[in-house]
Amino acid sequence: MALLPVRLLALLSLVSLAFPGPAVAETARLSVDDAVRIAVERNLGLQAETFNPAIAATDIRRARSIYDPTLSAFFDHRGGNMQIGPASPVVDRTRFFDANASLDQLLPTGATASAAFTNLWSKDNLGLSTSRFAEPELTLSLSQPLLKGIGKRVTERGITTADDAMELSLAAWNQKALDTASEARNRFLTLVKARESLATRKASLAVTRQVHEENEGRVKAGVLAAFQLQDSELGVLLREKDLLDAELAERDAADQLRLTLHLPPGTVLELSDTSWTDVPDPSEEEAFGIALRRRPDLSNARTSLRTAEFNEEISRNLALPSLALEGSAGVAGIAPEYGNAFDDMRSGKNPNWAVGLRFSVPLGNLAARADVAAARLKASQARVGVAVLEESAGLEIRTALRALETRRKQDEVARKGVSVAETRLASFLKRGKLGLSTTKDVLDAEANLTQARENLSGARADFQSALTSLWKSTGELLDRHGVQFDGSAIASKTRKGTP
Repeated sequence: MALLPVRLLALLSLVSLAFPGPAVAETARLSVDDAVRIAVERNLGLQAETFNPAIAATDIRRARSIYDPTLSAFFDHRGGNMQIGPASPVVDRTRFFDANASLDQLLPTGATASAAFTNLWSKDNLGLSTSRFAEPELTLSLSQPLLKGIGKRVTERGITTADDAMELSLAAWNQKALDTASEARNRFLTLVKARESLATRKASLAVTRQVHEENEGRVKAGVLAAFQLQDSELGVLLREKDLLDAELAERDAADQLRLTLHLPPGTVLELSDTSWTDVPDPSEEEAFGIALRRRPDLSNARTSLRTAEFNEEISRNLALPSLALEGSAGVAGIAPEYGNAFDDMRSGKNPNWAVGLRFSVPLGNLAARADVAAARLKASQARVGVAVLEESAGLEIRTALRALETRRKQDEVARKGVSVAETRLASFLKRGKLGLSTTKDVLDAEANLTQARENLSGARADFQSALTSLWKSTGELLDRHGVQFDGSAIASKTRKGTP
């Protein structure tokens, strides 16, 4: 019999291994700043958006490749046998060998500079003075546009466009980050409101149960009519139903916040008490000035305008006739042997040079004129787009400022309402104990207090939502929560491990 406890313990151990207990849920303690930061760091859509600046960075590298020098080489060995005349027994056997190389470099002015080396070697079997010779030649040349294609801005138009595309992709990323931060902040505040409502409903149920218990004691003592016991019991049931609704709303709000922050479903969320913040209201001029500097959509529109105006300028240049100044200078050598031919070339006694103008223009030039007209229209369209966005931003800011002022006043009114409702309920509770008020009066006063507290929670949440709208409309929401990102870091984030 002494072995029974040992066997029982062993059996319990096996059962515990086969059926482990529930895992301990993770706990995340969050402030509103933490919620915004985590949402921006973990948002999958934002991570996908991060690829666009990285792609734009590669486009900039590609555009800058116009200044990569181009090296070309050509090697050729050829020959032939040809009878000198129809009746001649002599056959001319010729052999040629070319070894040529050139280096071309684009210059910021639009000019193309070239250095070319040609090396021709030839021999035949005729035994003449020219039957064997080597002819090396070094030539430097330059072709400089004088009308179409002149200047650094025209030459680097691809680089400028790629730089603007990078700014556009960063602005799109910032807009996505701003939307993500706004969503995270509002979901955090929704959970705060839901938990305040839950606490209010718990307090309401506790008061109603206390009233019901006191009524039960009075009915037993014969000092209270039995129908008032029914009133208090109904009040308890209604508060229990309200509590269940509040618990459901709290669970839903917590789940939404966990989803926004990409936290595991079972994570327990502990919220800090620093969520209800207030700041001095900026003037409309101050807020609009911040928006002009910080709003991603305005930055995007201004970049698009700059690109359109740049394209208009370039299209006017590309519509000009093509006129280029071309020049070259070189030195050649010729001798039967390579060494002598190079010595002859180095002596410089066989120089050559050329200078000239090359001109061309398509008659009518309709395509270029159409490009200029289209670029001009796109620039005008971009200017109107900037004006429209600025007007829209001004309206958003004015609306947010008005809402902020109204929500602040509503918060003050709601606070006074709670104070009055608390005093009123305390008075009815005292009068009820003295038999000077009915159970319905007490429950109505308690319902008024609950509603006042709900109004206060709603007013606080509405005020914070108004702050979210204001900071989003000015583009400073991320800064308000200490979230800052460097553009170059964003562009390179998804390129780790790439050359």
